Amino acid sequence: GDAVARVWDMRSKNQVHCLTGHDNTVGAILTKSTDPQITTGSYDSTIKLWDLVAGKCMTTLTHHKKAVRALVQPTFENTFLSGAADNLKKW
Repeated sequence: GDAVARVWDMRSKNQVHCLTGHDNTVGAILTKSTDPQITTGSYDSTIKLWDLVAGKCMTTLTHHKKAVRALVQPTFENTFLSGAADNLKKW
């Protein structure tokens, strides 16, 4: 992979943002319908929260020691779970 997450406008088919900052493949993406942000999990063992309006990283979470391969958000909670070979984390 190229260690980026790309944001596209589905109507125009144009790229809106190329979110850079991970050091390895982006293996998981979580979107929120209520907020203009996404969360990415990478094989570099980090999780990044992105502001989609600015196209910039808001914060980086570094609590995993292995590749982050899954992100999921419970339906009615303001939290998310991340999964890697070392463990599951609730944020």
